[in-house]
Amino acid sequence: MDSSTMRRRFNRSAAVVAAAALALGGAVAFAAPAQAATAGAVTNATLSWGLSGEAGGGAFFGGCNFLSAGKAGNTGSSRVWTEADGFFQTTAGNVSVTKPDATGAQVPVAWADKCKNPSGTAVSAASTTSLTKIQVNISNGQGQVASDGSVQLAWDGDFTVAFYGGLTYWTASDPTLSLDANGNGQLTATASGYGTSMEDQTQWVPIADQQIVLADIAAGQVSDTGFTATPAYLGVEVTTTGTAQTRTGTNWGSFPQSYVDFQNLTGQSSYWYSSGGSRDAAKPASPLTVGYSVAAAPAAPSVSVSKTEGISRTGETLTITGSGFVPSGTSTNGTRPPLAGQFSGAYVVFGKFLDAWKPSAGAASSARKVLTQKWAVPEASAATIGGANAGAITLQADGSFSTQITVSASEANDLLAGNYGIYTYGGSGTVYAPFETFTPLTFTGADDVVVEIPEWVDEATGSFGWAFEGSSPANLGVAAQAGTNFVASGSLTDIVVTDTRAGGTSPYTWSIAGQASDFTSGAQTFSAGFLGWTPKVVAGGSLVSAGAPVTSSQLGGTGLASSRALASSTAAVTATVGADLSLVLPGTTPAGQYTSTITITALSE
Repeated sequence: MDSSTMRRRFNRSAAVVAAAALALGGAVAFAAPAQAATAGAVTNATLSWGLSGEAGGGAFFGGCNFLSAGKAGNTGSSRVWTEADGFFQTTAGNVSVTKPDATGAQVPVAWADKCKNPSGTAVSAASTTSLTKIQVNISNGQGQVASDGSVQLAWDGDFTVAFYGGLTYWTASDPTLSLDANGNGQLTATASGYGTSMEDQTQWVPIADQQIVLADIAAGQVSDTGFTATPAYLGVEVTTTGTAQTRTGTNWGSFPQSYVDFQNLTGQSSYWYSSGGSRDAAKPASPLTVGYSVAAAPAAPSVSVSKTEGISRTGETLTITGSGFVPSGTSTNGTRPPLAGQFSGAYVVFGKFLDAWKPSAGAASSARKVLTQKWAVPEASAATIGGANAGAITLQADGSFSTQITVSASEANDLLAGNYGIYTYGGSGTVYAPFETFTPLTFTGADDVVVEIPEWVDEATGSFGWAFEGSSPANLGVAAQAGTNFVASGSLTDIVVTDTRAGGTSPYTWSIAGQASDFTSGAQTFSAGFLGWTPKVVAGGSLVSAGAPVTSSQLGGTGLASSRALASSTAAVTATVGADLSLVLPGTTPAGQYTSTITITALSE
């Protein structure tokens, strides 16, 4: 500290300076990073800094200058602190003060040791190299390192710098660091404290909180773990309102202009720039260190489908797996029920969508023809959206899911504009581009001829085949209310079985079974288990038997959610078979025009 200036100010009756909060200030300018830092979130950043040698040097009055954790209380006047005041703190929240011991290890600073050098000897104002080397440490910083190397960090905490044993002190609160891609930026904080009148030292006036810049830093090199850099001081010019800046010699310079301007309010401005006094050599800024680890950003969402080409038009079950579907703040929260305001996962859809289908690109819902839909959500949200019967599948904490979807093509859907595929996008109204994926699917052509060549049997003649008599399998019309249920009925279009096989060494038999997919209407769905049937033999004789009736799960049955027998024959017989359909479902089912696909399977031996 400048001895002549200090004596002049503290010996004049009107020159006592009250505590003002030290704000971290000054533009921070880094050299271009030596390497590109890994992009990601930072949750554990640390900041360690001693400000300057003078901040831990000997003082001409009060013993020494020192740092303290936390925000010091109001002394009511300019005076030397005592241990009984309780203003000095080794730790306060995220902040601690340490200094090296004789081995160089950083150790906590006790009140009795705050004015001692690493060897345990009291520091002296007579030497600019007699220093405590005290430093402040702030932990638990939060922020982000971007892919271009820019850094945004913030800390929650306060520390106080006391000069002349506490005759004057100030506090820095909640420092922030902002660096651009070239490593240039600023370290700032909120300054607060007290000032006194030069004409009347009995005044003790609060200084309004203000943001200031702490340091210009050169040659900082950002890495994956942080950096160490020395704030610029040497050769930095500053405009002063009191003692003129000395701009000669090897140690001339200054802390940033806004920092010095703030110290004008405390009467401390000349202690942060070269003023020509004996303590100028201790005033240059000390190196500061920022440390952190980066949590790398999760991989982009991706989807894999077990089969994408040559899929049978009559239907195949595909396995769909996804990864990377993790929450991203409020961007992945639903905007409408049932998951409004919370993470809403992603729809997993088999459909035929237009080329421009993405919600993030403003595409209307009409651009997305949903044929089958599942919904990947955290397990805790499955019941909220209706459980497995409503298509809920578990989205693991790591953003992965796995599900199966039965897909098929039909002439009606072939006529729709767009592309068959497996699509994913945000659920419950969420518009989040990373969740929007498309995996194209192709089916065997509508005109493809599929033939199976059996093992040759010399005596065998004839063939086996089947076909619907009509173009539409069934239409159940409009459901009617019946008690607490909705009911609808209709008939399965008759199936003609043609079996002209003869000869061979064993009897010929055949069987036909059917299974329905879940009914869907846009995002609404209900289980195929609510659909039942009563098989019948329209023509074919006594060798042909109808399958057993299947009742709706609403009536205690099993429904057609799994494969059920329609008809069978114990001989090579041509026949016509069919079924009466009955749909019974809860009266709480949402209104809509629902569709389902009945898959017919024929086996012949």
